[in-house]
Amino acid sequence: MAWNSNLFEGELVFFNGFAISVQFWSKHDGTSWIVTCVYGPSTPNGKNVFLDWMKNIIMPENINWMVLGDFNLIRSPDNRNKPGGDISEMFKFNSMISALGLNEVSLMGRKYTWSNMQPEPLLEKID
Repeated sequence: MAWNSNLFEGELVFFNGFAISVQFWSKHDGTSWIVTCVYGPSTPNGKNVFLDWMKNIIMPENINWMVLGDFNLIRSPDNRNKPGGDISEMFKFNSMISALGLNEVSLMGRKYTWSNMQPEPLLEKID
């Protein structure tokens, strides 16, 4: 995580294998907030541990809090670029979002939040 120290002061609040949280203060008006950057595991067991940990975060209501990063999870089947997906993981992810009272910032102009902008590889038949 990086920031412009001419505009903001930042202090590490927390970190573990899933996330890092920094509290920021605006040098302009003194407002403060916490930003948590997450990187969710890609294995089914790791996702369960991550979601259990996230769901149990207790953030006071008077704290401005933003969570961002790569959750390695999706909210619904239409978030995928191909058919399929683990409905149970989607349910758990949505349950965590609800339990924390998070509001999703909608993506404008793209269907997916990530793309390496590379064309799909062509499969060739090898005889």
